[in-house]
Amino acid sequence: MPESETVADRPEPREHVEDALAEVTALLRKNRLVEGLIHEQFGHAPDAARDELRQSAVARENKAALERTLARLHAADIAYVLEALPLDERLYIWDLVKADRDGEILVEASDAVRETLISAMDTEELVAATEALPADEIAALAPDLPQEVMDDVFRSLPVAEREQLRAAMSFDEDMVGAWMDFDDVQVRSDVTLEVVLRYLRRFDELPTQTDQLFVVDRDEILLGVLPLNRLIVSEPDAQVADVMQPAVIELLQHENVATAASAFERYDLVSAPVVDTNGKLVGRVTVDEVLDFVRQRSEEEMLAQAGLREEEDIFASVWKSFQNRWTWLAINLVTAFVASRVIGVFEGSIQRLVALATLMPIVAGIGGN
Repeated sequence: MPESETVADRPEPREHVEDALAEVTALLRKNRLVEGLIHEQFGHAPDAARDELRQSAVARENKAALERTLARLHAADIAYVLEALPLDERLYIWDLVKADRDGEILVEASDAVRETLISAMDTEELVAATEALPADEIAALAPDLPQEVMDDVFRSLPVAEREQLRAAMSFDEDMVGAWMDFDDVQVRSDVTLEVVLRYLRRFDELPTQTDQLFVVDRDEILLGVLPLNRLIVSEPDAQVADVMQPAVIELLQHENVATAASAFERYDLVSAPVVDTNGKLVGRVTVDEVLDFVRQRSEEEMLAQAGLREEEDIFASVWKSFQNRWTWLAINLVTAFVASRVIGVFEGSIQRLVALATLMPIVAGIGGN
């Protein structure tokens, strides 16, 4: 694997992400300064001449520096940078991101930012970005994608992945099935550990968060799990049936995902199998998905306390912000009128005892609250 890909796939510590955001902001500021000078000095020049000036050495170096910065960042960190930028700068940076990383960045971005990025892409770009993702991540993007894009994606997927995508899209957002992935490794109970090890070596790499293999029968009914730590230290000629263990917990695909989060916290799990009502293995839930769920819930609660919505963009227009808040603004206005009427009822008392006037801001404030 090329070194640039290895670096780009490696998450950076948060302090490095903040440094990257500062670096991107500084380069954008420098780019705006160059653009401003070109407009000021050559504003009346022909468009072709101004375009040529924009391709000057300074502009090219700024663009190259931005591309290098973005190339070394993890997809989640690029999403963080995009969320911190105003709309015009966000779209400029989005154009500099390599096309093969669009899908994973869209998955990591917040709903509001994802909406602006998708609106800046044409159908072909969206299809190319989406079809490279696993079925569970495509299902997460599906509500924000145009129908024609999803139709093209369905047609481009292999039959097995198409069925997985249909299954993932059939669950509500608060169900375990909506958070599971299909990258589970299954083995049979009647084979030896040596056979299992040879089977694993056929993989280029194991799915992320793989701490155990799932033991199933010929009908894919879950029988137990084979932890990797036991697989490695056990004798190769031992049978899987002799080494496997019962699953700590089996999650049902239609139960609430909060149940899964509680189980992961209680039992310190890395992954857990997901089964249907017949006990057939249909996927797994991993700790990274559980952390995403917990973080999302926490952010929703904090935003709700501030009267904000998850899908709201901090750089949205005043009109969009008003649309998201008009209900609370109307209620606040009504309570303010009620408070003013209460003060009016006691107008005579206030005239006789002026000290009562000091309570008027308190009454108005409590009414607003």
